[in-house]
Amino acid sequence: MSIGDAEKVALSEQIDRISSLPDHLLAHILSFLPTNDAVKTVLIRRFGNLWTAIHNLDFDVCLYHECSEVSYEDTVNEERLINLIRHLLILHERSDIHRFRLKFEFNLWFTTDQLELANEIDSWIHFALRKKVTVLDLDFKACGYAGQEGYPSFLDGVDGYYRLPNVVLTSDILTELKLVHCLVEPQEHIQLQSLKSLSLSYILLSDEKMIEIISGCPALESLFLYECYGFHKLNFTSLNLRNVVIKLNRHDSSRLKVCCPYLKSLNILGIERMDLNNLSSVVDAALDFSSSFNCACGEYHEVKKLFEMLHDVEAFTLFTRSILVFTIWELIISPCPSMNWRRLVLKTMLTKWHLPGVASLLRNSPHLEMLDIHIQPGTKPFCYRDDQWLMQYEIDGETFCDFQQWSFHCLRSHLKTIRIRNFKIESCVVKLVQFLLRNAYVLEKLVIETNRVLYPEKANLFMSEQWTEFSKDLECVPIASPKAVILFL
Repeated sequence: MSIGDAEKVALSEQIDRISSLPDHLLAHILSFLPTNDAVKTVLIRRFGNLWTAIHNLDFDVCLYHECSEVSYEDTVNEERLINLIRHLLILHERSDIHRFRLKFEFNLWFTTDQLELANEIDSWIHFALRKKVTVLDLDFKACGYAGQEGYPSFLDGVDGYYRLPNVVLTSDILTELKLVHCLVEPQEHIQLQSLKSLSLSYILLSDEKMIEIISGCPALESLFLYECYGFHKLNFTSLNLRNVVIKLNRHDSSRLKVCCPYLKSLNILGIERMDLNNLSSVVDAALDFSSSFNCACGEYHEVKKLFEMLHDVEAFTLFTRSILVFTIWELIISPCPSMNWRRLVLKTMLTKWHLPGVASLLRNSPHLEMLDIHIQPGTKPFCYRDDQWLMQYEIDGETFCDFQQWSFHCLRSHLKTIRIRNFKIESCVVKLVQFLLRNAYVLEKLVIETNRVLYPEKANLFMSEQWTEFSKDLECVPIASPKAVILFL
């Protein structure tokens, strides 16, 4: 390459290709930045006032502070956010917006000054709806102080909630709506004809209101209920509704009845007091329990009934606490229901307390074809005081020797794929891998993921002495399946 060619290459590398993009593309790029950062680009000559044409407006008070350090009296950050919103909405020039997100603390229990703010929030929401917004996200819990010790919660009443304007519940353009910690009291029939995804958190919902919400959203496909309360029945009879996630408030002790004849996916989190009906269409389910759950204290039949109701789903997901249920059933020698699951996903830490539960799940899932384990950080399952009931049992979960006499039908005839994510060379994990290789007679693929792609610092992981030793140990393990292939990612 000549000197002249080298200079041309160097010059081409210095060209500012971003600035050469047309205005509408630059505005599109700015739309994916936090809105307060997008506004700051006014200081860059090429961008100028392009921020006034962004299609995502995202106002989050948590971007102004460390949430763990916010005090009740500190209103400076909220004022900064409110001033930004006022300024931006006046100057915003785009005729339509895609997403409007508002997140900060609102509670009249704190100060009556927020009465005026409530009226202003109404005007902001009307602004978004006039701009034909399709995704509306309103979070008035922000850093989560409402409900913590020393702060008012929904258990104290809903008088302090922000009252959602009825215009939100009659929009024919919204496709996604998320509401957190506000008062939903429709003054007329709910009509959200285009809504496909609805998420409600920390909201009082009666049975009648739930019926009205579901009937008023005929195109609804996904419904998420987090820590809501006040209702006792859920009838999911819409033909379009396919995905439901239910996480109820741990203070609500009432029983919940759920009917879901057309659902494809059902996630139940933090609740054991539930009656499920018409589950024939559900193919994907998940189950986790609250921190107060104690299967050793008379709740066995409730939980067993839940598993029996869901035993025919195709794919099932269990978490750390729900896996411990199977461990305790083994320890107290209680009968475990048989499952017809084809795919089992375990999102859990792997300790000696969890391994008996994993083994029990394999033994009682005779048709299992795929096992997907997402290893979570942690070595002790006793995160809560209520977990201490496990301490009364002596357990040697470091070895699978006690399980060799068990009959694992899925390992002999069906299990073909095993995937272990976030793999670390730890005793319990290694023992589990060795056990599976020795006993999975039709295994075709074992995938071990270490997140090397997501974490470049792990690029040289396989060069370490520990991994070299682990690889040699695997070579010495007798592999039951002649077709088995081990892949490291």
